[in-house]
Amino acid sequence: MKNKILPTGMLLAALVAGTRSSSASEPTNTVTIVNDITNSVTWFSTNVYLMNGFVHVLAPAELTIQPGTIIKGLSAGSITIGESASALFVTAGAKIHAIGTAAKPIIFTTEFDDTTIAGDMGIYDRGLWGGVVVMGNAVLNTSSSTIGNANSPKYDVFEGLPDNTINGQNVYRFGGNNDADNSGEIQYVSIRHGGFAFLANKELNGLSMAAVGSGTTIDHVEAYAIADDGFEFFGGTVNTKYLVSAFNDDDTFDTDQGYRGKNQFWFSIQEDGKRDNGGEWNGEPNGIAVSNAPIANFQLYNATFIGAGNSGTNTTANHGLTIRQYSSPKVYNSILTDFTTSHGNGSVGLNISDTQSGAMLTAGLMDLRENIIAGFGSAVTNARSAILLSDASRSNSTVNPLLTSISRIRDAGLDPRPQAGSPALTSTIMPPNDGFYTQVKFKGAFDTNTLWLKCWTALDQLGFLPGGNAVEPTNTVTLINDITNSVTWFSTNVYLMDGFVHVLAPAELTIQPGTIIKGLSAGSITTGESASALFVTAGARIHAVGTATRPIIFTTEFDDLGERDDLGLFDRGLWGGVVVMG
Repeated sequence: MKNKILPTGMLLAALVAGTRSSSASEPTNTVTIVNDITNSVTWFSTNVYLMNGFVHVLAPAELTIQPGTIIKGLSAGSITIGESASALFVTAGAKIHAIGTAAKPIIFTTEFDDTTIAGDMGIYDRGLWGGVVVMGNAVLNTSSSTIGNANSPKYDVFEGLPDNTINGQNVYRFGGNNDADNSGEIQYVSIRHGGFAFLANKELNGLSMAAVGSGTTIDHVEAYAIADDGFEFFGGTVNTKYLVSAFNDDDTFDTDQGYRGKNQFWFSIQEDGKRDNGGEWNGEPNGIAVSNAPIANFQLYNATFIGAGNSGTNTTANHGLTIRQYSSPKVYNSILTDFTTSHGNGSVGLNISDTQSGAMLTAGLMDLRENIIAGFGSAVTNARSAILLSDASRSNSTVNPLLTSISRIRDAGLDPRPQAGSPALTSTIMPPNDGFYTQVKFKGAFDTNTLWLKCWTALDQLGFLPGGNAVEPTNTVTLINDITNSVTWFSTNVYLMDGFVHVLAPAELTIQPGTIIKGLSAGSITTGESASALFVTAGARIHAVGTATRPIIFTTEFDDLGERDDLGLFDRGLWGGVVVMG
């Protein structure tokens, strides 16, 4: 039998090639949800779930949602139970376990969205259902309800809804005395085309978190094309990472009522119509300005806020951050850029809009350092805000952050990673080493390599992001010699195999997640061999452990992974493969 080098291409590594334009398929079986959830239940990825009006998860029930599950909200015209929108309410004392993966995100969307067709819904298709609301028992500083404000502990009623009871539970109440309250987990979840207004300034957002406690896990959540805010925090202490607010109708991130959580890696982009703030950060309920404890002093590291740009017809004040009503955020290592400057009311990067929050800055309770504020009509709006730039010790600047590319259309042109040489690549501030924060010293939500938006977001599935998995490192390492001692290949390099590369026993080859290895073709090889290949010989070992978001890629020298269409499915035989022998 003739020995052959099999072009297996990938081994022990997850390969995510190009952009997924949509879900692979939707299940044919649909389950309509009309009744509230009173006992713990699981929603399975083999069904599509249709929410017919408000669906309440009542305490102490727990709702588990499998990875890859699709949940759709009926619109007002389709609802049969008399409500004006569909929404999921996880009530105080109940729990949600919505744990998707990068490859199998959980999707909440409208009944009109065929997730197998990338172009059937656009960024202006908003308000077609409600959203997801999670309520908990953490401490509020003020309530918009007179009765709730007088209570001990304070409680509020969600966004002007009636204080209804179901099975003896006040289903729209939130707030209590347990800052460590646990409402479950929401991870790798995309919420699309929702948002609904009950009254003026009383709305369902993409994800609303009301007095949610720090025992809750929220990361890798996207709010896309929402008819109000992407995310709103009504008090509470929940910590979040990897949040995406894209093309929503109002603010990208909104806070009220003494929110005090930890946050890292937020990304937002606004479309070029009538949009409001990147962040609208109130210390109290909207319209109330009293100094009640606890003060809203949440922390945010590594955010990138991209505004509405200058090509549209925005007539609102498209500000970066509006901070008011005793809000006292601490913002570090973040970027605000490309907001409206040339029409409408212009824009201001940092807008401490009242004396109450100005006093918080003077007292040292508010702090902003090592941030880039660029692409605004004015960097600051008043003397209260100006100190954030004039105080050199804060190291806030107005330099161009040199992001790779900004696009608001489906042309694979949105890449918010910094270019080589960007001032965003360095910082003097490291997040606390407290078990929550990731220890990085760059500004913004991304470094030059990892685009954590890939795979699980609508931004990627619908073609806004570049098709390649990553910007390839500029440093290349050519491999000619065999491996006789244990060695690691790093993701900061591209490795070029020049002919056969043997891992000889007892050596071990470790390959970091995200590493790219390319095989030279016969015409490029300098060692006299006819192909490039990796041989792991008997007694040797390979440890090639990628991840869903950072796969290890073996490919040809001709493959530019930053270009989606440079090679096709008939471009085969351009190098050898991977051989493991035991």
